[in-house]
Amino acid sequence: MTAMGGTDMGGYTGRLLRVDLGTREVVAEDCRLSCSREYLGGFGSNNRLCMELCRPGTDPLSPENPVVLGAGPLVGTAVPGASRVMANARLPLTGAVASASGSMALGANLKWAGWDHLVIKGSSPWPVVLVVEDEKVEFAPASALWGKGVLETTRLLWEGYPGFSVLAIGPAGENRVHSSLAMIDACSTLGRGGLGAVLGAKNLKAVLVRGSGGVKVADPRKLRKLLADLYQRLEKYDLREAAAALGMIGAWPLYAAQLLPHGSSQRDLEDLIERFGPQAYLRLKKRRVSCPSCFLSDKDELLLPSSGKTVFSTSFLNAAIVGSALGMEDAEEAASTLAFLDDLGLDFMTLGWQAAYLLELREHGVLRGGEAEGVPLARGGRMLRELAVCVTERRGDMGEALAEGWKGALAFFGEDTRRFTMLVRGQDCLYDPRVSGLGTMEFEQVVSPRGPTSASAGSATYLPGLPEERLRRLTERMGVGGEAMERVFSPPWGMNVGRLTRYSEDWFSLFSSLGICNRYQINRFYHAGLVRDILAAVTGVELAVEEMMGKAAAAWGLYRELNAREGLGPEEDRPPEAWFSEEPLWGRGGRLHDYFGRPLSRDDLQSLLSDYRDERGR
Repeated sequence: MTAMGGTDMGGYTGRLLRVDLGTREVVAEDCRLSCSREYLGGFGSNNRLCMELCRPGTDPLSPENPVVLGAGPLVGTAVPGASRVMANARLPLTGAVASASGSMALGANLKWAGWDHLVIKGSSPWPVVLVVEDEKVEFAPASALWGKGVLETTRLLWEGYPGFSVLAIGPAGENRVHSSLAMIDACSTLGRGGLGAVLGAKNLKAVLVRGSGGVKVADPRKLRKLLADLYQRLEKYDLREAAAALGMIGAWPLYAAQLLPHGSSQRDLEDLIERFGPQAYLRLKKRRVSCPSCFLSDKDELLLPSSGKTVFSTSFLNAAIVGSALGMEDAEEAASTLAFLDDLGLDFMTLGWQAAYLLELREHGVLRGGEAEGVPLARGGRMLRELAVCVTERRGDMGEALAEGWKGALAFFGEDTRRFTMLVRGQDCLYDPRVSGLGTMEFEQVVSPRGPTSASAGSATYLPGLPEERLRRLTERMGVGGEAMERVFSPPWGMNVGRLTRYSEDWFSLFSSLGICNRYQINRFYHAGLVRDILAAVTGVELAVEEMMGKAAAAWGLYRELNAREGLGPEEDRPPEAWFSEEPLWGRGGRLHDYFGRPLSRDDLQSLLSDYRDERGR
């Protein structure tokens, strides 16, 4: 290994590790601190590296497609929730140069090992595990692991490499399925849209990282004071005990109403809450699992009573969502099905919507009979499990088509079946604004460079039904200035979701560049001034809030520029046609409406898109 120096700044190691899987070349080099200062680190610096490393039009599954891992300056410190690791690569589902966010201990260990970034390129001639321990890099054979699920792979690697964080793929990634992803420590997903396939094409079964160092803090005394105040706020949080015991499922009644089939009754809602709500979760809960430095655990180890097995879960809420959408019997069926998909390394969101798509095809006579390629065409856990195997194994013509994502599905079943989908940029929507209303998470699905995601526009509208005054206060905490506030909260909308989405993206960019988790139960305790002060205490770099938010905006601008080079610019910001129909699709329906429940037309949405572009250009 060729080694170079580091940095005297806090937070940043100032070092980058480059690994070529084909040639086995390993190079350590200095990071340009000007890049870190300009784009803050993590998400922002990853995007800057991709501008240099990613050639437009590169085949996502070729050796030339680099994978860039990065952790921001707060990762590896005691800052609550600062555990985020970012992964950039061109992904096969959409062709976007996507930035994916994961957690658990990978980012912290990367920093403790002395690296801000890890760049992986090339392709190994045989299955391999990349092992990074401080300065030491090892290419361990992985033929014995090839074909195994994520959970077994992770546990076996932990036996051989105790104390390491494990990023692993399952059989779906090995078989280059476009809806595959990777898992960190068997508990956190990374790379919706096909990162698993990118790693599988490189014959890279897993990346292991362990560090024995720490992260330098410029002003430890100031940081301790800031964190003490933050923990005092947590102690006063009136829902702290419920959040600690239940995690995200504590808000299940809010989600459940949005997941019911169109036209459901109050009794249906009560039944759904009973089957998948907090009490159902507590019957399966073994223990909560948290990331390093997190003050509210949001992941789970669950005990499945019928088998006696334990499984990890990114969040029981995800099991409840997929169980509700496909009419599963109970919480155990939902949790075991989600664990099965995680073990294969499949994105449950895309696979779940592919299942719903097949049900639509059957209902409209495109598919006939009770099954297709051995997949039962009836709602339930069995359908999703059989479909997962069909897609992972690329079984038959249908499995092969669905393994190629939505492009493969539409090519196989016909372009006219697009009316049975809800797609933006070739990726399925997660939120239906006909049901939930057009908040920033729903709107951002249309303008996100990588296509619909679950976290990149979390803001005041994450919670439904808030009055305008509360929305104003929550928006101000994101560092939005006075003139911008007047544009966001202006006639005729009251709250202009297009303009607000720009600042929600910047908020996500800030958190992801610094390494803080953007989940609502974490980011609700932060405000822009506090983040600025923590950044100064850790790095020694003093910034005004406006300057800091400007750097976060510049990082998001790089992200859009990266994808404009791939032909995925603003011209692709097109809402799905299903939004403008009241007919049920995938069990959901109704009229498109804004956050406050007021009807929206196609022209209204185009006006909001224009407002978004205007605000983004300021």
